[in-house]
Amino acid sequence: MKAVTADTAATAGPAAPALVVTDLDGTLLRSDGSLSGRSVAALVSVAEAGLRVVFATARPVWAAVGVVQAARSGDFLISSNGAVVSEVASGRVVRTTAMSAEVAGAVVAALAARCPEAVWAVDRVADRIVSPAWPNVLASTSARLSRADRVPPGAGVLCLMVVGCPRELGHEVAREFGVGCTSSSAGLLEFSAPGADKRSALLWVLDRLGLSAERVVAYGDAPNDLALLGVAGTAVAVANADAAVLLAADAVVASNDEDGVARHLEELTRQTGPRRTPEGQSMILSAYDSAAEVPATEWDSLRDRATTYSASGWLGVREEELPGSGVGRHLVARDATGAAAGLETYAFTEPPHRLYAPTFLLEGLVDEDRAVAYEREPFVFGAGWSEFRGQVPVRPGLPAADRASAVGALAADTLAWAADRNAHLLSYLYLPLEEALDVARAHADAEPVVVLQDVENVLRTDWADFADYLAWLPRNRRTRVRRELRDFQESGRKVRECALAEVVDVIAPLNNALMQKYGHTWYSLERALAVYDRQARHLSADSSVLLVEDEGRPAAFALRYRRDDRLYSRVVGFDYDLPNRSDYFNILMYDAVRTGAERGIAEINLGVGTYEAKLGRGALPVPLYSVFVGVREPLPVTARAVEEHNRRKVTAFAEEFGRFVVGGLDAEAWMPERGSE
Repeated sequence: MKAVTADTAATAGPAAPALVVTDLDGTLLRSDGSLSGRSVAALVSVAEAGLRVVFATARPVWAAVGVVQAARSGDFLISSNGAVVSEVASGRVVRTTAMSAEVAGAVVAALAARCPEAVWAVDRVADRIVSPAWPNVLASTSARLSRADRVPPGAGVLCLMVVGCPRELGHEVAREFGVGCTSSSAGLLEFSAPGADKRSALLWVLDRLGLSAERVVAYGDAPNDLALLGVAGTAVAVANADAAVLLAADAVVASNDEDGVARHLEELTRQTGPRRTPEGQSMILSAYDSAAEVPATEWDSLRDRATTYSASGWLGVREEELPGSGVGRHLVARDATGAAAGLETYAFTEPPHRLYAPTFLLEGLVDEDRAVAYEREPFVFGAGWSEFRGQVPVRPGLPAADRASAVGALAADTLAWAADRNAHLLSYLYLPLEEALDVARAHADAEPVVVLQDVENVLRTDWADFADYLAWLPRNRRTRVRRELRDFQESGRKVRECALAEVVDVIAPLNNALMQKYGHTWYSLERALAVYDRQARHLSADSSVLLVEDEGRPAAFALRYRRDDRLYSRVVGFDYDLPNRSDYFNILMYDAVRTGAERGIAEINLGVGTYEAKLGRGALPVPLYSVFVGVREPLPVTARAVEEHNRRKVTAFAEEFGRFVVGGLDAEAWMPERGSE
């Protein structure tokens, strides 16, 4: 153990810090569970200095999210001792490692046989189940808590907690069942699946961000932090830490009640700051007038904030789909390391699609005459123009200051290009809030307008098994899902996964039938054939088709694209001459849930619309925003009018669809004005 002060501890690590990770209870939080204003300010300063911030706690995600939101910073939340990893900004769960309920029950039985006074509790994705004798002092006051005589079957267990047993016995039983055992406080044993620990979760986050462990500064106080501290380049313990943690630490700072972590972070920020200017690194821009010119490998290395639609193959698809009046331009911002960020830009003299028309996009925001005037003049889209999803992909691990510098350079160049094209309106469409706000900040001098544009549906698919997914759903919805599964199974229809190129001629008529059924008369079989032939040529490595056959006759299909641990399924089609046997939900959602974990797929993006059906089966709503920039003068709309416009849209969605969201909908968090605070 090295006992050092906050003034010297920040230099303990051999490499420049790039990420800080801190435990919550007993470390960052004071003994009364509060987060001090000094700690909030220190965390914000660390993030502004370009370092990533990660929280790691034994709390379940639903009990930790309030603290994390109060911190006003952070990239990832590691909860349930590492069993769950979620994104702080979106709340999206990106990794889950659970043990089966059967194993948890067997561990409880083994402990009870040798230690009759043992009592237990289990945390699951959505709730906590406690045994009848579980101490009230340890029981959450959340409505998510209930009591039971045994570990309920079905849903996976993120953390099994036991009190009343010696630590040595806990480790002995853990070895017998091949599970992990640790402790976040005296007298409490915590069991979890192999790999469900803070160390493994942090390594997963580092891999996702492209960072090395030696650039991590970690803070902890309890035995469940030891593995986390052991992998970090700099391990810091608070003065009130367990003796084993104090011995393992590179540095010891003041106690949690004395804001020891905040003090250390303040010094860390002072020492890290000079390495990077507030404006970030300068960027060099390269512009490419065709998709073929874009260096595909370099473009595809921009995986943070990326989607399947930002992959280089989609550049080729969109280029071929451009109407005669459209012009494309692709930008790459580079720093000393290489490609830092990319942006697709397109100029049009007429809308490529009615849902991309300025009169539609600006409806209710500016008066109709002004919207028509914007549409009559050339207009420019940044961040793509198709699939109702925009993106500004950046390099994994890019510090916030450099990200701002890269986005700023891309935005400035795009605004100048829009002026050269005689455009009056520059729009960045269908972006997640954090990306939209980054773009808005880059255009701050032009008084940009940020509005809620649409909502996409995202369904988690990394459940331990299908039963885990079912257990998460409310009871009446579980009944409906089981009925749809049974209906499809009894139909005798078979599902096979095919390469897109093999079945273009098969799926085009099915998709055209769907489009005609819903009144899209501008669509045709010829158009469908052209669309899927084009995608087969450009996206063969990223796409696959689930084809449903009824005695050899194509009955339905779902076209899916994969990017990293995400699946995108937005295109379906059906033979309406055959009876409906719940094909839609089985191929669009249930197959992905059933196979997601084993295929390494964390979620499936189901696109916009059809909210009652998708949210009702467990998908979660993710708001998408647009940023509008007046090229020659700001949009004629006041900040108050923009806020009222957004509130109307948020309220309308919440009132119509909020009741279908599992766990409820926090509509207020969707207001872009809140995200910019």
